[in-house]
Amino acid sequence: MLFVRRAITVAVLLVSLTIGCGGSTGGGPAASDETISGRVVEYFGKAVSTPGVTFKVTKIEPSEIPGWRKGHLEAALGEQKQDVPFYISNDGRYLFRSDAIDLTVDPFQAVMQKIKLDGAPSRGPADAKVTIVEFSDFECPYCSQAWEIFEKEVLPQYGDRVRFVFKQMPLTQIHPFAEDAAVASMCALQQGNEQFWKLYNGLFAKQNEITKENLPAKVEEIATAAGLDVPKLKDCMQGRKSLDAVKADQAEAAAVGVGGTPTFFVNGRRVQGADANAFKQAIDQALGAKS
Repeated sequence: MLFVRRAITVAVLLVSLTIGCGGSTGGGPAASDETISGRVVEYFGKAVSTPGVTFKVTKIEPSEIPGWRKGHLEAALGEQKQDVPFYISNDGRYLFRSDAIDLTVDPFQAVMQKIKLDGAPSRGPADAKVTIVEFSDFECPYCSQAWEIFEKEVLPQYGDRVRFVFKQMPLTQIHPFAEDAAVASMCALQQGNEQFWKLYNGLFAKQNEITKENLPAKVEEIATAAGLDVPKLKDCMQGRKSLDAVKADQAEAAAVGVGGTPTFFVNGRRVQGADANAFKQAIDQALGAKS
């Protein structure tokens, strides 16, 4: 849905320029949520020319900026959906697409506050000084490279000084079996944290052997060797009972601005790609930082 995102970005930029040039946040009477929703949908319906895209305002609420409200616009093209957060003046006249930034909050802490760690697959002590979060895709070749680096170079070097948390970000537009693999791994998590990591390792180790068609058989092979409850795992996969958990991770990825995989956050500091030196530099900085 990249082309839709670009179209929306251009359209919102045009609205933002209206605000900047006008130098006003709108001084008219407050508009109702219904009026605002209608205006936003009508505007983007005209501004975005991509055939088949529909718009719906899903939420409007008070914001932290005086005189403004914040909302969410859902852009849909078939089964693909994109959430577009926005701010709108109380009178419903001006809109901009951005995030409000509280300059009194550490930006790395602000990132970590948007990522749910409880219940996520993790390795290392919960109270470790450094927490590394990876948003990844089991079909992504760069993610496989990052897996090798982490397992062979990074985690053995730092041991219990770091906590490693895995988050799902299957890129379904370009990776056919990524979502199915994500669902399978989260089904394994339902059996326990260690069960997740066993399937995680197997999926990356056998990445080059896996296709969308043979994924169920490969998962069964890995799970059997690792001692998982295979019938329970297959039932979960067939019913896609862990899909909501995968979608929740993807929503978090969007909230922290992740656009590709693998993306890591080391105590909130972004590290992109699969570079061992970049990982170690970020971890060393975090370990040396004052508590």
